[in-house]
Amino acid sequence: MTRSALRITPRAAFAAAALLTMSSLALATPAAATTTPASTTTPASATTGPSWAVAPADTELASDRSHFDYSLVPGAVIDDSFEITNTGATALTLDVYAADAFTTREGGIDLLPAGTPSTDAGTWITLGLDSLTLQPGESVAVPFRIEVPDHATPGDHPAGIISSVRTDTAGATVQVDRRLGSRVYLRVDGEFAPAVEISDVSVDYSGMWNPVGMGSVTIDYTLTNTGNTRATATSALEVAGPFGIAASTTGEEQLAEVLPGSTIDVEQRLDGVAALLWLSGQVDITPEGVGIGGAPIAAESRSFGVLAVPVIPLAVVVVLALGTILVITGLRRRRATATAAPTPDATIPPTDPTP
Repeated sequence: MTRSALRITPRAAFAAAALLTMSSLALATPAAATTTPASTTTPASATTGPSWAVAPADTELASDRSHFDYSLVPGAVIDDSFEITNTGATALTLDVYAADAFTTREGGIDLLPAGTPSTDAGTWITLGLDSLTLQPGESVAVPFRIEVPDHATPGDHPAGIISSVRTDTAGATVQVDRRLGSRVYLRVDGEFAPAVEISDVSVDYSGMWNPVGMGSVTIDYTLTNTGNTRATATSALEVAGPFGIAASTTGEEQLAEVLPGSTIDVEQRLDGVAALLWLSGQVDITPEGVGIGGAPIAAESRSFGVLAVPVIPLAVVVVLALGTILVITGLRRRRATATAAPTPDATIPPTDPTP
């Protein structure tokens, strides 16, 4: 039975410094819980540290929102609020700031860490305060203003509003920056041009040593959003042996949403593929712009070939063939030897010498 697997693979780089800053961020919904590791939604208990929740505040603009979502023209100005609630048992002091958003290589949404300057929509957001202290159970709506530059380019400009608390452990050299934020999807009106690009394609076949000659084809590639809107895609992997025999496919599998300018790493696997010496295949990417009425994006495809030698079955065949050749050769030599053997001469009896 053919099975497929698709996952986003991690490629992260960490810089060493005298003081290592560890940061965790969750982009929360109104029901989101407290401090969480990056790109997860698992709440922390009150015993693991500060506990709080964030959400877009209910205003005249909207209510019951999971995130901020605006469609504005260049030069527009809009005011809104970001609500923070202390769900812990002790007073809590938080830093609050805005930052640009991006898609991680693993396919999650993240925001630039404190100290890394924003260059896009993160600079368009001005908060009413940059820190606050909340008593247990207290909620505060933090006002903010978005000012879209007159020269803003059309398309999506993702950002986020972050609440952060840094904690130090006595005697430790690690400072933990716990962050919780809400996404800000900001779309500037104009001409939208969604586009994606595939690069760094590599293919591997595993299972050459499988005694039954079956294995898996794995393709790795990067998908970059080269357009000006959020984009997603489906990916289908097809593989076949020589002359198209034993063809199989994963079918369409959904990829993560990618923000403009971001890149994700994709690994797609097709199991149950016979080792037929040489396999040909193709990966087809069908992209789609997000929130723009299904605007068409040019499809992307990459063809490939990969060696798939069934080592053990082939070795068995070679051994059997050599054995057969040796047996046949031995039989032929015996027959040749038997045919070439000399026939004994007839014995003439002696004559009687008597006169």
